[in-house]
Amino acid sequence: MDRLRTSDTSGFLSFLHVSARALAASPLAAILGLYAVSRIALLAIGALTVLTVDSTVYLDTGRSLLCRWDCGWYLEIVRNGYSQLAPANAPGQTSLAFFPVYPLLIEGLATVAGIDVLAAALTISNLCFVAALVYIYRYACLLGFSRQTGLLTVALLCFVPQGFVFSAAYTESLFLLLLAGAMYHLRRGHFLLAGLMAAVLSGVRANGVFFVFFVLFWILRTFGWQAFLRPWQRPQLFVPVVLAPLGLFCFWAYCFAMTGDAFAQASTVAHGWGWRSDLPWRNVLAHLLTGNLATYWVLCSLGAFAASFLLLRLRLYEEFGLCLLILLLLWTGQIPNSLLRYTIVLFPIAIGLARHLEGRTLAAAVVFSCFALLNGFLMTAWTLGKSITI
Repeated sequence: MDRLRTSDTSGFLSFLHVSARALAASPLAAILGLYAVSRIALLAIGALTVLTVDSTVYLDTGRSLLCRWDCGWYLEIVRNGYSQLAPANAPGQTSLAFFPVYPLLIEGLATVAGIDVLAAALTISNLCFVAALVYIYRYACLLGFSRQTGLLTVALLCFVPQGFVFSAAYTESLFLLLLAGAMYHLRRGHFLLAGLMAAVLSGVRANGVFFVFFVLFWILRTFGWQAFLRPWQRPQLFVPVVLAPLGLFCFWAYCFAMTGDAFAQASTVAHGWGWRSDLPWRNVLAHLLTGNLATYWVLCSLGAFAASFLLLRLRLYEEFGLCLLILLLLWTGQIPNSLLRYTIVLFPIAIGLARHLEGRTLAAAVVFSCFALLNGFLMTAWTLGKSITI
């Protein structure tokens, strides 16, 4: 009997060992494992928050844990379409502040699958996040980095502070997927596909149009000034430049037809949310001096900016330029809300950080510990509806 038990135990341990090696050998399995572990941990933190801190939090189903803040606006667009009418308690705020691609996808999936719109939204967000992680892993490998760097990048994005929005009814995961896909296919020479993904990207969020600058940087470094002086010799290079703004232009056209104001999105953001622009360095200094959440948000964005310099050490000048321009755009806003959420989609920064953490076990442990602690804290705040997670 003892021999039988010993044999069973050794056989089970051998099975676990073989399974672990097979998991480690498969990038897709590793990516799915990182995704699953990070999502389960975040949902567990949210559930424990409801049970131990505040049981009155809006949580009629487990799914609604991932529906906060802007989620309500997207679901309202799906259910009732765009409207110029503002809520009585929020004058100036209208659904025109939110771009149409994500609501259209939600409506399409809900109709085809016959499911609730919130379930459709969460399905799209999570599928897009997994697909984005696969693209980002392949992008890191395309740049010539090791498999370990690719998986470290995936891990960083799975555990990045406020990364739970990638699984919530928000546009971050869709934006991440389209940005990573467009950049990957551009570097592979799939210019039409890159342009089509970029066109959809600018219909998800306005700053998606900045992909144009990435294309121009890449053309300059790869083919030199001659490509701009004689564009007819390689016209395919400029296909993504032409297509990238189409999503934004289509939304402007829709707004003009509906309201007579092509820039109704910017108008409602200005009047309803108080968004105004100024020079980025003035805003950054003002946010730092304001204190409280403004200082926190701008410090997070400055941390991302500091990490982006790792891209220069890796000679990823196009990626650095894209991140810098988007950060400068974000800093032009006089309201610092959501700066952390807007920066976590800049995945090249994660690639640069992952490359410099590879082989540095202690440094990697410190970074992931800090990420996990802050992410857990923010998940608790998100569950309780605290404005730090806007």
